[in-house]
Amino acid sequence: MASGRLCKLHSLYTRLYNGNTLLRAPTCSVPLRHKSNISGPSLDSSGCNVEIGVTSDGRTIVCHHPAPDIPYELTQPIERPDPLTNPAETHDQVLKAHLCKEVLKDKEGPTIEELSKMFYTTKHRWYPVGQYHMRRRKKDPPKDR
Repeated sequence: MASGRLCKLHSLYTRLYNGNTLLRAPTCSVPLRHKSNISGPSLDSSGCNVEIGVTSDGRTIVCHHPAPDIPYELTQPIERPDPLTNPAETHDQVLKAHLCKEVLKDKEGPTIEELSKMFYTTKHRWYPVGQYHMRRRKKDPPKDR
């Protein structure tokens, strides 16, 4: 299937590049394979709306595959809550629902490895600093001039 498409693209390219004159030499350099029993869409079928072209300098082949049209009968509506029975939630209600202590009580936080990967830091950034270092830190550093 792919070798057939490559052969068609190559022949199309040579026709466009040589001014729509057909060449007598073989135009397909793709090795032949045994035909598969699985068939796919071809460029010649009516359902295939692939557009193929060549740029103005003739160096690039451009293929455009538009999105397929889906019939309306095959689509489903988006479910939306009824505004009469479900009033809109305020920001406070949403935050309280998501951040209540009962939800967060049993949940463990991320590990040091996960934090260092999340924020692209070393593991030492997430370990606590001991009292020895905290006592020796200058509490009132001198102001810049």
